[in-house]
Amino acid sequence: MQHSLFGAVAETPKTTDTVFRQTHRDTPISEALLTVFDLETTGLQPRRNAITELTAIQYVDLTEADRYSTLVNPTEAIPEEITAITGITQAMVANAPPPVVVLSEFSRLIGETPLLVGHNVSFDVNFVRVKLEEVGLEAFIPRIDPARALCTKVLAQKLIPGLPSYAGVAVANHFGIVNPNAHRAEYDVKMTAEIIYALFKVLVEKDPSIKTIGDVLEYQGGIGL
Repeated sequence: MQHSLFGAVAETPKTTDTVFRQTHRDTPISEALLTVFDLETTGLQPRRNAITELTAIQYVDLTEADRYSTLVNPTEAIPEEITAITGITQAMVANAPPPVVVLSEFSRLIGETPLLVGHNVSFDVNFVRVKLEEVGLEAFIPRIDPARALCTKVLAQKLIPGLPSYAGVAVANHFGIVNPNAHRAEYDVKMTAEIIYALFKVLVEKDPSIKTIGDVLEYQGGIGL
């Protein structure tokens, strides 16, 4: 089901039934359902700060299968310095859904055993896990499993040594990927999706024995939580 940035339903679900499709460790890379996601927040401390925007787009071989994207009405005022970075204002989130609704919809989208992808994904994984607990959705915490998460920053550091920076935009620039609106969740997700598939290509060329998502997870190691 696709949603607008303001939480309203924008179109009917796609024909691919991603609710029942899950990726396992033995799933070939080209067949894997990846949930690429990103948060914008009021700060870096999940127990003190709040989510202002969440986007999750699911891909199979870089073809979009489903998505959920919304602004979030946070539990605190958005600092001016955060608005200067993201462009998200208090007025923009005033009529957005609350965290409990957003996190419930996100959990429904990703299913019970998702393969999560993000840039510096440890931040997003930790933030979501804390917020699920805060809003009483502890039952969904196991879905946000660090052991089933791929981090484009960690993989880039292993596969492309020597870059001057491993910020998302810097890694994107290395691959010729353009992000026209960094620090907005949907644009960052689309950038990260292109990066992960570019990294898959580099990894398979480096080691042709890598064929499945389990192989990639093993090569990556932990995400640095």
